[in-house]
Amino acid sequence: MNGISVLQEALSAPAEEARNRFAGRLNGYLDGSDVVHAVRLQGWLGLEVPGPGCHVGTGSWDFTRFKPTTSPVSCGRCRSAGLLTSSFTGGPHQQTLDLEGI
Repeated sequence: MNGISVLQEALSAPAEEARNRFAGRLNGYLDGSDVVHAVRLQGWLGLEVPGPGCHVGTGSWDFTRFKPTTSPVSCGRCRSAGLLTSSFTGGPHQQTLDLEGI
């Protein structure tokens, strides 16, 4: 098992927990900010975690800083991109197949 596989295995449970926190099309905000973003799944070290739909930098590798909220989207970048609601519903997640090298 290579280093990235070990890291992915270690982070798979926290990533699933993060996805479950956003179940039900909740929007999200970053700790320390009152700007509410639409939520989209984003690739992170081979895993998918909920993140701001506008892809704004979070200033950290800590995806747990992104918190769910029922407040409406207030992010100008999300709104100008037409992201007025979150598309991620949470719950079970289907893994993607790694077909590289086949």
